[in-house]
Amino acid sequence: MKAFIINCIVFLFSCIGVLSIGLLLPNNSPARSIDYSILAKHELLADQHQKNRIILTGGSNVVFGFDSQIISSQVQKPVINHGIHAGYGMKYILDDLKAFVRKGDTVVLSPEYYHFLNKNYLGREPLLFSLTAKPSNIKLLSIGQCIEVAPYVPKFAFQRVKSFAYNILKAGSFDSSTPNVYGEFAINKYGDNHTHWDMENEEFHSYVFSGALNDNAFQYVLDFQNEMEKRGARLIVVYPSLCESSFEKNENYIKDIDTKLREYGVNVLGHPEDFSYSDDLFFDSPYHLNGTGVIQRSKKLSTFLE
Repeated sequence: MKAFIINCIVFLFSCIGVLSIGLLLPNNSPARSIDYSILAKHELLADQHQKNRIILTGGSNVVFGFDSQIISSQVQKPVINHGIHAGYGMKYILDDLKAFVRKGDTVVLSPEYYHFLNKNYLGREPLLFSLTAKPSNIKLLSIGQCIEVAPYVPKFAFQRVKSFAYNILKAGSFDSSTPNVYGEFAINKYGDNHTHWDMENEEFHSYVFSGALNDNAFQYVLDFQNEMEKRGARLIVVYPSLCESSFEKNENYIKDIDTKLREYGVNVLGHPEDFSYSDDLFFDSPYHLNGTGVIQRSKKLSTFLE
């Protein structure tokens, strides 16, 4: 029995050690993920020379879904694309942006629909990748967010150890000639992911939503809207780009989300169907528009914002 207890203790501390090492290891990858684009986006947002900006935010439907130059030219205002990944959760996305919003700014939030279901607005595993890129953002997390992402920590830590070892063994074998659509430098000077605009579409499958509407998610958007107004800024919600096949399968959910946002008094611009496009306008996901789709959506948003 004594030996068994000792072995259990050793195993426990070994696991804790591996977890700690995994979470603290530096990223030695020669090609860091798009999560690291948060650093460049923060630099754009911190620029004090631009006034009365339009800040686009949300998940990957935002970073993959706009040509900010088109919008900027049409509305005659600076535009910054803050979006990266829906899996961070809407709360983290808005909390990350909050410190940079100034008087005169317009925040255009385009949340993925799933943010309003269950506790998805609090984030999932991708949130850990953002914290790796920006460790100081851990201060933004609530207890609820920590609880939601905690189950992903062991797997995340072990994967980081594995990746660190792999990159050491494969040093020098990285091919930088191939465009990395999901890489740190896939964004342009506005923050848009532009590397896929001229690429061929890839196969993807439609999404089917599941879960229940979460009032806390709607309340959080309203609270953020109220805070923006106090700062002399404003929040506008527009719907995400979504392929028609996914839109049709989830129309009841989408209608309920639209109704709920308006009941809460959130400033909603347009309607869900305004940003639903044919499947052939999407690159590799029901949310990721291709180059042609990006142009159409950017022009439509510009018209709404004029």
